[in-house]
Amino acid sequence: MQYPTLLILSLILSLTSSPWTNAVPVRDSTDDATTLAAINQLLSQFSQSLDEKNFAALSDVYTADIDLGAGGAPTLNGLPAVIDFYTTVFQNESLKTQHTSDTVLGGNFTETTATSVSYANVYYFGPEIFERGGFSFSNSSAIFRERFENGYRRDGNGTWKIARQRGPFILSIEGDTNLLRPVQT
Repeated sequence: MQYPTLLILSLILSLTSSPWTNAVPVRDSTDDATTLAAINQLLSQFSQSLDEKNFAALSDVYTADIDLGAGGAPTLNGLPAVIDFYTTVFQNESLKTQHTSDTVLGGNFTETTATSVSYANVYYFGPEIFERGGFSFSNSSAIFRERFENGYRRDGNGTWKIARQRGPFILSIEGDTNLLRPVQT
């Protein structure tokens, strides 16, 4: 038997006797790709809002009934509690941040819900020491590698928002680990 004949025979057999011929069709991968792109855009908005300390823009990232749990801290429920938390943490003007995020696994896509696991590198820069040639030089910095597990919900306007967030889970810290430490009262 020649190669083309074998190919045609195997194709015919696979179409008639495959165990998955009765399987439920999967969603269109184009829909999933569009959902994943919207999630990545949302996470970029999350990062930019924190870096710019734009808490009004940050409130556009979450649903009104957001359920946020971070490490061992108490769970925060509702948008006002989450925005108050981030405002308190990032209000110090001398603390500069730069967040980058990558979604490495998106899934459980439906018409109105999705989940993702994403990782972020967060660069924290301490107070400026001096400026030279248009650049500000800081006396300390740290890079946090963080993991987030998010659940998303699509609203009636078709906009995706974070409805459940777990993290950040700190995976590693490089640099000045004393840059961020609890305030002694």
